[in-house]
This record gives sequence, C-alpha cells and structure tokens, in this order.
Amino acid sequence: MDCSQDELFDACDRLVHGLLERAGVTQPPVDALRLADDHLGIPVEMVEPDEDDADGPPRRRRPSAGIVLNPHMTAEQRQAVAAQGIARHLLPDLLRKIDIVPGSESKQAATHLRGLLAARILVPTRLLRSALREHKYDVPALHQAFRTAKMEAVALRLLDLDSPCVIAVVDDGVVAVRRGNGQPADRKLTDAEQQCHDRVAQLELPERVRTGGWTADGWPVPNRPFRRVLLRAVPDEL
Repeated sequence: MDCSQDELFDACDRLVHGLLERAGVTQPPVDALRLADDHLGIPVEMVEPDEDDADGPPRRRRPSAGIVLNPHMTAEQRQAVAAQGIARHLLPDLLRKIDIVPGSESKQAATHLRGLLAARILVPTRLLRSALREHKYDVPALHQAFRTAKMEAVALRLLDLDSPCVIAVVDDGVVAVRRGNGQPADRKLTDAEQQCHDRVAQLELPERVRTGGWTADGWPVPNRPFRRVLLRAVPDEL
C-alpha cells in the first residue's frame, strides 16, 4: 500500500467514526455485539465447541459469514470476536479508501488491517481522546470507561495517540509485549520500568517510578491465570 501510516490510521479512524455516528454511539463503552447485530445485521451465533469423535476424525463446522461465539467465552472475548466480525465487514471500504482493490490484498495485509479496525471499534480514537481529559493516562480508569475491551487493548491504543510512550505487558516477570510510538522499543525494560514492575508484582497495587530519565506507571491486570503487569513509560525529556 502506498499510503503513509498516518494516512492509514486516519482512514481507519474516519471509517469507524462514521459507523459509530450512524449507530448513535457517542460515548463508551462500545457494545460490538449490539453494533454488529442491530445496526449492521451481521448474524451472531452461539455454538458449542466441536467435540472430537473417538471413532473418527474431528468434525469440521462449515465456515460462517457471521460472528460465531461459544458459551465458554468471557464477555471480553465475545466483544473481541464481534469487533473482528465488524472489521471484516468494514475491510472492503477501508481498502477502497487507501486505493487497494478489495480482494487483491494479501492475507497478511488483510489481517493487519482488520486488527487496526477491530482495536478502534472497541476503543475509538475520538472517544479515547475525550476520555483522556477526565482520566489522563490512568489505564484502569480508561479500562472502566472502555470496559468492553481488554485492559491490555486499552493500554496499547495509547500508542496510536500523539504523546510518545512505551507500553509493556509483563507476564510472570517475562516481557511479552513492549512497543513504543516515539522510538523503537525492544523487550528490555528501562530501569524505571523494571523497578515499577517489581513493586507492582510485589504489592499488587499501582505504582510510579521515576529514574534514569524515564517515568514509568504500572498496574496489575486482574482476572488472569498468571501475574500480568501493564507498564506505561514516558521519557522525561521529549
């Protein structure tokens, strides 16, 4: 694709904003299931997971054009699946906006673009900017506002805003994700991030650490089968 990253993000934002505006969604949280079913007419199915047949190969269910849920999914998982379903619906319009003929894109590009759209459906950029005026960069407070999205997804959306920062997800002391929007970021935590992580992991409370030219905020992520800590770090000199 020939468009810049900023142009791509703007196209995604405008497409999602138009959808939400037509649906009358003016504040969070965004209910992707309701948006898909009531506004877009995308069929939503609740289906039991396939069970292996001991006397033969696993049964294969025919692909569905709609959104397929199962009873064992959490509310957040159902919303994420619904957002992906809406993203599939919007993908042809996005491709046309960035001058790509629908159907000519690679699978990798389609997956990437659907991911950009799905993230913005549950945490729309304009609504996120508005929420920042009240909650600043308090990720748990933002998650409460955008509670149909996972806390980690809300934090990662901060990378799409103008303020330079680094977001890290640390699972049982191992850096699973670390991304920055102002400069390249590898998986090595700064001293501020490491100290902040250690305090959060020990106390299971939000913490802030400022050292070595960085300020890091950290939060425990509840309801995970392992100890997950979210970190947002910003350089002291921008």
